[in-house]
Amino acid sequence: MSIISQQVKKSWPITVLFLSSILLLTPFFLDHAMIIGSDTIFHFNRLYDTAMQMKHGNFQYFISMYGFQSSGRIVNALYGPSMAYLQGMLVLISPSWFDYQVLSNGILYFISACSLYVLLKKAGVRVSYRIPLSILYMTTYSVQYWTLRQGFSSWGAALFPVCLIPLINLIEKKTLSAIQTAICIGIMCQIHMLSAMLLVLVYACFYCATFFTNNIEIKIKLLKQLGLAILIFSFLVLNILYSFIAIYSTNNIAQPFINKWMAETTIFRGSSYWLFYPPILMVVMLFVLWQACRHWKKASQLLKVTTISSMLFFILCTDLFPWKILNNSHNQLIETIQFPFRFFVPFTVLLLLALGLILQKWHIKSTVFGIVCYILLVFSLIQTSMSTSNALRIWHQTDSFLNSTVHTYLTSTNTRKIKNSFFISDKEQSLKYVVKSTPDYLPIENTTCKNKYELYYHLVIDKQKYFKKSVQNNKLVVQWQGRYVKNIQVPIIKYANTVLVLNHKQLHGDVKHGKIGTPIVKQQKGWNQLVVYYRRDCLLTVILLVNCLSWVTVVYTNYKFK
Repeated sequence: MSIISQQVKKSWPITVLFLSSILLLTPFFLDHAMIIGSDTIFHFNRLYDTAMQMKHGNFQYFISMYGFQSSGRIVNALYGPSMAYLQGMLVLISPSWFDYQVLSNGILYFISACSLYVLLKKAGVRVSYRIPLSILYMTTYSVQYWTLRQGFSSWGAALFPVCLIPLINLIEKKTLSAIQTAICIGIMCQIHMLSAMLLVLVYACFYCATFFTNNIEIKIKLLKQLGLAILIFSFLVLNILYSFIAIYSTNNIAQPFINKWMAETTIFRGSSYWLFYPPILMVVMLFVLWQACRHWKKASQLLKVTTISSMLFFILCTDLFPWKILNNSHNQLIETIQFPFRFFVPFTVLLLLALGLILQKWHIKSTVFGIVCYILLVFSLIQTSMSTSNALRIWHQTDSFLNSTVHTYLTSTNTRKIKNSFFISDKEQSLKYVVKSTPDYLPIENTTCKNKYELYYHLVIDKQKYFKKSVQNNKLVVQWQGRYVKNIQVPIIKYANTVLVLNHKQLHGDVKHGKIGTPIVKQQKGWNQLVVYYRRDCLLTVILLVNCLSWVTVVYTNYKFK
């Protein structure tokens, strides 16, 4: 009986977090509707591609054969490849897109809550504080960004807290675990590259705080540990490094959307919803600042570094940082950030960690304080559910049932048929009805190529109806009927290592192509066939094998000598 009671005692916090995750999903079950946000169609296409690769056994690491209009464009190899296949498995087991959206949201909520729970546990915060703070994290926009707009940074945010665990030993024991650090940053790279960059910035803050406040002996030790961490990390992201080198060195790749008005998307301007979602977050920030300043001399080094770092990231989210000046400098690193509100993710995690440390250090036994905190937590859950419900209600509108229509097109006028396609097993139908002209990672003609969104629509999406596409033996097969012998642009994307076989003859030399990489070929009168595949690379096979073995070895070593 005592064994059972011990198991219940250990598992009840996780059970609470799981039930809270289910609670946040209730709007989906009640409304039975979809949320098609700004990035939905883009991610649905790339995840559908990996799902179909696994289903049919037609694997192509680089080009898309099923998603993105079967255009042969490269996306997943440069955008969290491992996570793309894991999410593809979720798409594969989900009966419909609606089921996938509910399932992925539930998993995201649960992982994010458990992630912060584990971080707070490592920091020595008692369970009575860990649970409410973990639930609160689920309701923040850092996590809800995926639910409401399908922003993939939420998946990075979900694991962001647990990836900060090595930093606790860095501050408290003046040692950096090379293996754990490499694993944490490596995992984030396999999920979302920009989140990995933010994670590195947090590590840099904690590392510098430790490095510059200690003696030469500790500094030398930290430098050695950092060097080892970088070496191990390079093996864990070998597949990503190879993809970037192989693709960018041989093609002029279009960069993702460049925001020319970064100063307008700070949390004090156009993106204020990050700040007030939920409103309790601002109360938490003021409380943390008040308590930290009040007890600064007695505060632990971990609390000091966490508080200062969180405020630095908060400033990066606001107009207090000179985004307008930096934006005008056309710096590629700054342009990669796109939106200042992205820094709100590390700010949120660090803020909640600081709050947990403060509550643990200066335990407030006031009953009134406890009641007020739980009332605010319940209010946050209710507000999150209401926000989800409001977003879902758009689906039931007759005309504008999409939450975002930027560069998005409907290929059918039958609204009911389009909506129903998201609730049936044939997931390809909805991707044919709702299309988006996203030009990310296309091999453009030159860096000044404008209107890439319109070009992709006219040269690929709009031309689909004249061509028949299928996948056979790991190759994309494009067929069409030619009325005359003439040069035409085929609605697929050709990269430097893309192989084209036209009517059983491989095209050698420089194949002419349009502004976004659509090949120009000479069709014959009658039936034409173009076979498309990416050049087989033995080095890629070796790299993927080494990468997998590296993960197994590193994870096992970490577990064995933990």
